Amino acid sequence: MKETSANSVFAPKVKLNYPLMRDRLHWVDYAKGIGIFLVVVGHVLRGLVNSSILQPSTLLLLVDRWIYGFHMPLFFFISGLFVQRSLSKPFKDFLLDKLYVIAYPYFLWSLIQMGIQALASRYTTTNQTSLTNIWQIIYQPYQQFWFFYTLFAILIVYGILNKLKLSPIFFLIFAVVLYCLHGLNVNFGTWGVLYLFRRHAIYFALGVIFGSGTWLSIKSKINHFALILITLGGYIAVGLAVQFQLTENVIAIPLIAMLGIAATVSLAVLLDKFNLLFFVKNWGIFSLEIFVAHTIAASFFRIALQKLFGFTEPVMHLVLGTTIGIYAPISLSLICSKVNFQYMFTLRSLKK
Repeated sequence: MKETSANSVFAPKVKLNYPLMRDRLHWVDYAKGIGIFLVVVGHVLRGLVNSSILQPSTLLLLVDRWIYGFHMPLFFFISGLFVQRSLSKPFKDFLLDKLYVIAYPYFLWSLIQMGIQALASRYTTTNQTSLTNIWQIIYQPYQQFWFFYTLFAILIVYGILNKLKLSPIFFLIFAVVLYCLHGLNVNFGTWGVLYLFRRHAIYFALGVIFGSGTWLSIKSKINHFALILITLGGYIAVGLAVQFQLTENVIAIPLIAMLGIAATVSLAVLLDKFNLLFFVKNWGIFSLEIFVAHTIAASFFRIALQKLFGFTEPVMHLVLGTTIGIYAPISLSLICSKVNFQYMFTLRSLKK
């Protein structure tokens, strides 16, 4: 994506008049790459279980809970890193920006995925068989696209509060209060988005605080040994929390997510420092495309192997399904770029 596109989770904005942001922060791309890899692996694993290719086990449950313990909070955190720079523009431009890069792919790919799953429902693990309720995506997010809907809502609320001159600290306090209300199981009505908002706003707020300080230059602030310790310690701590079933504890949930976020950021900085696994950075650059299209790509591949060729070896399904889930969307994006069709993923022209 071009570096001047919207500063959402998928495309952090770069402002040249910001001393710390003169160059693209590649560790952010690495962090998004790690996160989107976990998203694809998590969905592929669940698809294999639902299709009976992979049998549920204690280990599989632990892996699933480890992934889901922090991978989506990570994206909300990244979303907050550059929002202050985006809000330097008029609110109308800020709103249009979010409509182009979040609302547009939400509606477009919700419709695409629902349509395809309806047509292929007898071959897939989804219960979607009819398009009669397709209009409900206006207020009820569909499958993984809940992230877009929730992120858009958080961004708009934060944008309004920011224009009212309320500080990032105020929004963090607001988000903490919301999460406390979640912990107390306070009824917010029947609209599910409100519950998603109050569960995830805290991670966005932490990203805003992190991005508002000098920590964006973290690459030069922490030595290699400390980064390795944070990476290993954070991921191991998340694993121990899963093992002891702390992921069910409403108080522990954000702490576990923060450990996973810290570990991922540290790993991303390490990869950037040593310029390792450049393909992970590439995954991060194409994270929007992978996010919206990976389910379709991986599901079709799984169905083809299972139904047409009778192939049910779970490890190869996992490896190949993850590979297809990542690289098929990237290939689609490159093809669209080649034919100069710029509207498959956003309403903004993208330049990788």
